[in-house]
Amino acid sequence: MRIPDESRRVSTMIDPKKIRSAQFNDIYYPYVDGVVQTVHNYAGLMNQTGYCCVVTPRPPQNYDDSDKGYEIYRTSSLRVPFVEYALPAPKFDNKIKTFLQNRKLDILHAHSPFMEGSFAASYAKKLGIPSVASFHSKYYDDVINLTGSKTLAKLITAKIVRFYKSVDSVWSCSAGTADTLRSYGYRGDIVVMDNGTTYEMPSNPDELRAKAAAAFKIPADKHILLFVGQQIWHKNLKLVLDTFKLLENHCDDYRLFIVGNGYDGAAIRKYADAQNFRDGRVNFVGKIADREVLQGLYLSADLFFFPSMYDNSPLVVREAASMGVPSLLTAGSNAAEAIEHNVTGFTAEENKVAMFREILRIFGTEGLLEQVSDAARQNVAKTWKEIVPLVQEKYAEIIEAYQFQHRTK
Repeated sequence: MRIPDESRRVSTMIDPKKIRSAQFNDIYYPYVDGVVQTVHNYAGLMNQTGYCCVVTPRPPQNYDDSDKGYEIYRTSSLRVPFVEYALPAPKFDNKIKTFLQNRKLDILHAHSPFMEGSFAASYAKKLGIPSVASFHSKYYDDVINLTGSKTLAKLITAKIVRFYKSVDSVWSCSAGTADTLRSYGYRGDIVVMDNGTTYEMPSNPDELRAKAAAAFKIPADKHILLFVGQQIWHKNLKLVLDTFKLLENHCDDYRLFIVGNGYDGAAIRKYADAQNFRDGRVNFVGKIADREVLQGLYLSADLFFFPSMYDNSPLVVREAASMGVPSLLTAGSNAAEAIEHNVTGFTAEENKVAMFREILRIFGTEGLLEQVSDAARQNVAKTWKEIVPLVQEKYAEIIEAYQFQHRTK
């Protein structure tokens, strides 16, 4: 079921703005991905009227959490050789239970089905409060990508399904993501809670655009395609590069900028080198930590090219839309659920020829890009300030239902 809109909100006796919650995730800053950004925005905005903290493992390196504006409890963790992240170990943390008890929490929200999430689900029962778990990622695909073992992937997804059965409310970030969880064998209700963006059209777009143009040598007389995301093959970066090779062979009107890093980054760059792109056509700019610099790069782009079949409800599509940049996505992908073809974005079949032809059509149809850009900014780019009040209201419903159920037992 999808969260009700403004006209269909359910009234509760609990003040949603005063709810005290904790968000649990297996990774957090200094690492950044879509789930980390979701948790950060939940905590930051909810903490303005009520209370919200984040529970996450201690990172391998020193990191200062003091600038976040909300409490972060770093649980015990284990350093694993040759792995970038620390392994969460909340069950071996002697202080976490005291911390949670002292915060007088109303609800616990898990954003991972693994260590931190499992602890949240079990400890919520001991506290006598409800638990929520969000399904964010295609874990079966993740395991296949890392291990190549379908047997292991099936075992892990079966364990994941058992986890989601153990909580009081299951959420996903899109209808397609919910379908993914159901394909794993989960048969319960799923609440669809959209993702948002922190970006809004700035008051100085020309200034940010000019800074990005100077920093990244972006030509003003070319069509700029942009990809932002982890440098991993299953985000369809081979398709991005193959499509751009067709564009380069066709004409000199296009430039491609790729933002991000990841464990396949070296292999992806090697593949790009093997295509013999001419100088300045394809630009790998690495990770951009400064959000204002990234905002300027979005503003400099004409089209956000993101054909990933892996992503569920990518924040980057909404970030691009907030800057008036529509996306070209793979038809039928979970990522494409957020847009309407030819109205708020574009879709094409998952092959280089179809993507190539669609890009030529987009730029070759007079007025189309401008029209879709405006619609994308108005309809796709929901902000976290719009989303989080819906989260709080759903929390209130869940808490009331939980309290009623346990009063009548």
